[in-house]
Amino acid sequence: MIVAALLPAEARARLVPFALLAVVAAALRAASALLLVPLLGGLFSQSPRAALPWLGALAVSVAAGWILERHLVIRSFDLGFAMMGSMNQRLVDHLMAVQIGWFGAERQAQAKRALAGAVPELFASTVNLATQASICVALPPAIAIGLLFVAWPLGLVALAAVPLLFGALLLGGRLMRRAEADFAAASGEVAARTEEFARSQLMLRAAGRTGTSGTPLGDAIATQRRSGLRILWFALPGTLAFSLAMQATLLAMVAVLALMFTQGTDDAVRTVALIVVALRFLEPLNTLSELFPALESTRAAAGRVLSVLDVPTQTKPERDARPGPAAVAFRNVCFAADGKRVLENVSFVVPAGTMTAIVGPSGSGKSTILSLVARLLDADAGEVEVCRHDVRGYRPDTLMEQLAVVFQNVQLFEGGIAENIRIARPQASDADLQAAASAAGVDEIVARLGSWDAPVGEGGGALSGGERQRVSIARALLKQAPILLLDEATSGLDTLNEAAVATALSRFSHCTVLVVAHRLETIAHADQIVFVEAGRVVESGFRESLVAAGGRFAAYWHHRRDAQRWQMQHSHAGALRDRMASPAGGRTSVT
Repeated sequence: MIVAALLPAEARARLVPFALLAVVAAALRAASALLLVPLLGGLFSQSPRAALPWLGALAVSVAAGWILERHLVIRSFDLGFAMMGSMNQRLVDHLMAVQIGWFGAERQAQAKRALAGAVPELFASTVNLATQASICVALPPAIAIGLLFVAWPLGLVALAAVPLLFGALLLGGRLMRRAEADFAAASGEVAARTEEFARSQLMLRAAGRTGTSGTPLGDAIATQRRSGLRILWFALPGTLAFSLAMQATLLAMVAVLALMFTQGTDDAVRTVALIVVALRFLEPLNTLSELFPALESTRAAAGRVLSVLDVPTQTKPERDARPGPAAVAFRNVCFAADGKRVLENVSFVVPAGTMTAIVGPSGSGKSTILSLVARLLDADAGEVEVCRHDVRGYRPDTLMEQLAVVFQNVQLFEGGIAENIRIARPQASDADLQAAASAAGVDEIVARLGSWDAPVGEGGGALSGGERQRVSIARALLKQAPILLLDEATSGLDTLNEAAVATALSRFSHCTVLVVAHRLETIAHADQIVFVEAGRVVESGFRESLVAAGGRFAAYWHHRRDAQRWQMQHSHAGALRDRMASPAGGRTSVT
């Protein structure tokens, strides 16, 4: 069932022929084992030539089995490639439809394990284990049924032993599964904490913390070690139960053979041949016990993939909405995350072609408003309208065609500057790209690095925070979407660059701009202010009107302006002290 769930629909029909061929291959192996009985009987008879037909039959069954098993291996590769290609695409498509709020640190690690670890593991398992495991499962019952026609007492023992042996094998797997679930969870925590540990090296080294002791990573590694020991303890009972079942089966089969020999039912040659058959009966079960850890690992990998695919996704409309004028509207919107209220009854309208600044203290829900517009999150109640339609009425690609987004945390890909900008509109001309880059001040970065193809490094590590922000803004401008969303778009820029970006934004007067802002220069360019506090819209309107009203925005505005003046005065005073302290400043040192 798990294999069928992982395969694409068009490949599932291949499972039945594969299973039937595996049964036939097992039957041929069983025939090869059972043919030893008449073959040895003929060889040791008074007329050894009587063994020739049985020898021919054995050769045919071995050759046919080899050809069939080779064909099964090829089919397993085919199924493996179909599974890997389908699962990668399904996971990516599914994750693209999951709400962004799902992607916490632990769940990011879960998604990475599914994509980068589980899918390749499933491919390798399908290729390497599918044929062998299938035949090993089918071979003992096939030999047991064949023995009913060769030596029925031995066949009855073998048939009775089949459920006992498989039951012991499955019992061991069930015991291990509980411990492996804890180990998988602990390993996921280690992966997440390792990534966090790598990102925090600057802070940890500055604090003198050079090891993992006392850190979340150290605790996660200790938990993983304990979980690994639990696997060992849980494996022992299952291994012991299977070993006892194997020994008991072998003892019962040998006892039956001894009884048949002493009663004269079988001669010595036939008894020896049947002992070989009994060993061949037990051999695939031994092989399965050796493969079982790999099979359990495969089952766990499949579970990781399916757990990601089980994450609820955002709904998609049957009919796509047709965008109207580039306006944005919130109508009694409520949103909560992890049981905590973030927005409550938020309502405002951003008219087409205007710029609205979302202003308020940290943690008031400003960034969440932009995420709801881009439908990275879905509102719990109310409506978020883009271009006169609820965002849930658009198909994802249609909605994103209306939006260009610059979030606070800039995401750059490893590659050149031009490549990172052009991803917004791959078909854009070089002139359009350079115009957008110039408007965001990226041409200065290109002049410093010497080329449009200069690599930005992994995650944009070769650029400063402000430079990464400018590349992100250029990317949004190049898209030429009717609505522009900016979340603290100038937070990484100094005053000079912030003014340049604000000027650049003013050139796109044809766009509807919704910007989360806290700097006065950005707020001053807005046509409308929406002041948000504790998840509610406290005030909204023109800046001059809100300042004159003396409410919460006025207090915020005056506080920010006073802080800016203090910084400017402090900066000028520092510069004056530096000039006076230098010889060029005309100050004489007296000793």
